[in-house]
Amino acid sequence: WEGSVRSGKTIASILRWIDYVLTGPEGNLLMVGKTQKSLEKNVLDLIAELVGPKNFVYKRVLGEVILYGRKIDVVGANDEKSKDKIQGRTLAGAYGDEIPLWPESFFNMLLSRLSVKNAKFFGTANPESPRHWLKVKYLDRINELNLKKFHFTLEDNPSLDPEYVDNLK
Repeated sequence: WEGSVRSGKTIASILRWIDYVLTGPEGNLLMVGKTQKSLEKNVLDLIAELVGPKNFVYKRVLGEVILYGRKIDVVGANDEKSKDKIQGRTLAGAYGDEIPLWPESFFNMLLSRLSVKNAKFFGTANPESPRHWLKVKYLDRINELNLKKFHFTLEDNPSLDPEYVDNLK
């Protein structure tokens, strides 16, 4: 899910991620943000609000979430050493928040860990420079890669006040 800020990417991606947690293949799951704290503020708080306390437990100190009974590890990807946090793992699925803020080495390591049959990666991205590695190596190559891209604009978020949209533009 990529596109402008405040366009509804996060909520759309979260709804799909929850569905995947419930229906995807068995195996380890991972959620990633630039930092664990940013993931908490941008994504985990919203998931908790959507599914309620019976279906969501966040164990901050352990770096894990229990979502509908399924354990999901939570990590930050704020520097080049971050890839060490996931090296050696085998994943059935992963969710990423604000991918352009991650080091490319972490993203590459994450993709290499998704080796469970039918594993999937879900992620969000706000616009960056036209030469950013995510845009050039992935988003611009959707026809060559096994990739689905969903582009969002401000108009995709009906909850925004039209005056706010005009001012942001």
